[in-house]
Amino acid sequence: MASKTNGVEEWVRAPPPPGTCLSRFTNAIYNHEENSFLGRTPKRWGIVLTFYLVFYAVLGLMFALCMGGLYLTLEPNRPTYLLEESLIGANPGVASRPLYETAVLKYSVENSSEYQLYVDQLNEFFNYYSSERWYTTQKECRAEDQYGFPDNPCIFVKVNKIIDWKPEYYEASDLPADMPEDLVEHIQGLDPSKQKQVWISCEEEKANDTKLEYPWGRGMPKEYYPYVYGNKEYKSPLVAVRLSHPAHNQNVVIRCRAWAKNIIYNKSLKEPSGYTRFQLYIEGNESGNSTEVHT
Repeated sequence: MASKTNGVEEWVRAPPPPGTCLSRFTNAIYNHEENSFLGRTPKRWGIVLTFYLVFYAVLGLMFALCMGGLYLTLEPNRPTYLLEESLIGANPGVASRPLYETAVLKYSVENSSEYQLYVDQLNEFFNYYSSERWYTTQKECRAEDQYGFPDNPCIFVKVNKIIDWKPEYYEASDLPADMPEDLVEHIQGLDPSKQKQVWISCEEEKANDTKLEYPWGRGMPKEYYPYVYGNKEYKSPLVAVRLSHPAHNQNVVIRCRAWAKNIIYNKSLKEPSGYTRFQLYIEGNESGNSTEVHT
C-alpha cells in the first residue's frame, strides 16, 4: 500500500513472491504459510461449498415443485387436451397404404422385385389385422392375390385415429351436392341400419380411364367410433380401392376423400385436409400407352 501527498491511500499489486517457477506453481496449489488450497483457506472453501449446496438445493426444490404442479394437472389415463383443445385438432387426417418414399410409387410389371417390396410392406401391415373377422372374411385385395399387384394394385385408405372423435354422419336423404353420384346411389341402396358410416370416394385427377373398385365396401361403420384412449385392441378400419388395369407409362394420380359432416375438406395441396393422394407409375411395354414424363 502506498500514500499520496494529499493523504489518499491507494492499493497497488504486490510483487510476485520470489522463487523458482516450480515453487510458485506448488504455492498456487497449496500455500503452507497461508494454509490455503488453490488460493482459498479451508474456511473460505467451506463458505463457497455451503453457498452452492444451498443454492442448488433450493433450485432442485423449485424444479420439483414445478414438475409436481404440472403432473397434478395431467390425467393419469388420458391426455389432458383433446379434440379442439389439442394440437392435433378435431379434423382427422386421411392416409393410404402402401407407403412409398419417393414422389411416385413406381414399378415395372416385368420386374417382380420392384413391386414385391410393396407386397411385403402390406403383408407386414396386415399382420396387425390377422385377428379381425371383417378382414379375414375378405376375398379380394388380400395376400393370396398379392393385393392385386402388379396389374390391378389395391390401395387401402384409412382415417387417422383421434381420441374421442365422433363422426357426424350424413343422412341418406340429405347428402351433399358435391358427393359423387355413384356413392350417393350406393348409400341410398343400403339398409338404413348400415347408412351411418364414414364414406370414402376416390377419383382420378387425370382422365386415364382407370376403373376404381371397392371390393371391401365404401365406408367405415359407426361401430369403430369413437376411439377410446388406451384401447390396445382397436384397429383402424380400412377401405380397399382396386385400380383395375391402370394406364402404363404415365402418372396415375388418385385422390380419395373421406365424407362426414365434421371432416373438413380442403382441396389445396399446400394445406390439404379431408383427403389423401396416391401417385402411381407403372412401367410397361404396351404400344398404345402414353409416355408422359413423370416427376
